[in-house]
Order: sequence, then structure tokens, then C-alpha cells
Amino acid sequence: MTGPRRTKPHLADVFAAPLVQFLAIARHENLTHAAAELGVAQSSLSRALVRWERQLGLPLITRAGRSVRLTRHGRSLHHALQRCSEGLERASADIAENLDTDGGVVALGFLNNLGSRMVPEILRAYRGSHSDVKITLHQGGSEFLIDALREGTIDLCLTSPAPDAPEFATAQLGTEPLVLVVPPEHPLATRSQVALTEVASDNFLALPRGYGLRAMTEQLCALAGFNPHIVFESTDAATLRGLAAAGFGVCILAAAPDATDSIEIPIGNPPASRPIVLAWSTARTESRATASLRRYILDHLR
Repeated sequence: MTGPRRTKPHLADVFAAPLVQFLAIARHENLTHAAAELGVAQSSLSRALVRWERQLGLPLITRAGRSVRLTRHGRSLHHALQRCSEGLERASADIAENLDTDGGVVALGFLNNLGSRMVPEILRAYRGSHSDVKITLHQGGSEFLIDALREGTIDLCLTSPAPDAPEFATAQLGTEPLVLVVPPEHPLATRSQVALTEVASDNFLALPRGYGLRAMTEQLCALAGFNPHIVFESTDAATLRGLAAAGFGVCILAAAPDATDSIEIPIGNPPASRPIVLAWSTARTESRATASLRRYILDHLR
């Protein structure tokens, strides 16, 4: 049995009763009509208006019989509050959508290379049984994803490595092998495994700093006893792979079995792989839609 459906909040009612009241006065230019629309006593509305004027130290209306007219200060406040009201309307619609029992919106972030296989597979399967949930997608490096998760721009992210902060919860979904990508004519191209010390003098291609794979490249090379000589950086792994195939350098990337122009060699020393984790914030209340997608990913990918 499902619980009672939560009432969808209107932010103007929750946070800004004076805003609604003043907009009604400005709309009707009549306290009686404004009070009737709001369902309050006219005397109560009149007292509120006097209180606002005293607090602001400025006249907001002039009276003309039963009608009122906004002063220039009142008109200025009216324009500002209209913009606030429009913003609250948009926010209310977004919150209402996320509180919907059957639907909602989830912002999912993911590493660039996961966009070709893992993420499409998740979306295809999940949306087959949850077509009422809208999923927005955000792609980028690990630092971008964690910052977005912290700020609330995204609700869930597929990343590596796992963020090391108490405000996040994580679950490892699996590991992804890392390989050395070389051109077909490279002396190591026919090898079934390679030690990174064998390419210590090669030029390296890499993702920029802020990407987890860049940090792992530097860590693996440090374990092998050298600092990689990085001659080119790109946020696009396909670009790095293409330049490696053209002989511009070597690079460490996640394995891509469908790559044809370059050669991928498993790295045997030091062992090279990275965890793929699902991360979410523990500092915010989770919407029903977010909880649903999170549970689905954990149930089907772990």
C-alpha cells in the first residue's frame, strides 16, 4: 500500500506570503478585491501594508477612495517582486515534478568514456520500466562531476576514483582495465603485456589535470619510476587515441575493444585498472526519482 501523496508545495506560499499579498494589491489596485482574492480580511491586509511601509521607510501606495495607486517606490518594488514570483513559479514547477509519486527528474553525471556503453545501457534498460522519469545528462571529468554533485547540479554520478569526502556515499560497480595505447609501428605493438618502464622515454598524450585518468597516469608512471613527458592534452579520449595511432605519442586509457587504428597493450607492471563508482550526496534529501535510479543501478550493475 502506498502512503499518502505529498502535497506539491508552491514556493510563493512557503517563503513569500508578503510577496503574494503585495502582487495582489498591485494587480487589483483595490484592497477589498485583493483581500477577497487572498481570502483574508481587508483590515489584516491594510495593517500588513502599513507595516511594510514602516519597515521600508517609503510610501508604497496612495489612496483614492476605495482604490489605491502605486507610488514610484511601489512600482519599483512591484517590478522586482514580479521577477521573484516568476522565479518561484519555475522553482515550484521543478519541485512539484520531483515530488510526483510516479515521475520526477534526475540529473546523472558520468565520465566521458562511459557515454559510449555503460550510460546508454543504463538509460535503455531503466527507461523501459520508468518512462515517466526524466533524466538529464552531464558529462565531464572527475573533478567537474564531484563539484557538480557537491553543488547539487547533479544528483548521481558515475566516476573514478571514488570521492574522498564524508559528504558523499559511493558504491563500486566494477573495475575497468587500463591499457597503453601505441601506434601499430611501435616497437612494443606486438607485445601481449608491457611494463611502463619500457616507455619511460616516450612522449605521452594525456587528459588535462582535473580528470581522474590524468591523475592515474601520473601515479602509474611514478610507481614505474619516471615522470611522463606529456606533449599534448585533450579532454577527448578519441582524439588522444587517434594521435597515438598517428605516432604522436603513447597514452594510458581505458580499454576500448572496438578501437581499430591504434594498438592496446595490457599494462602488467604496475598493474593498471580503475574502479567505476556510483556516487551521491548524503548532505541532501534524495528525491523519489533519484532514489529509484540509484537503486536500479546498484541492483543491476554491482
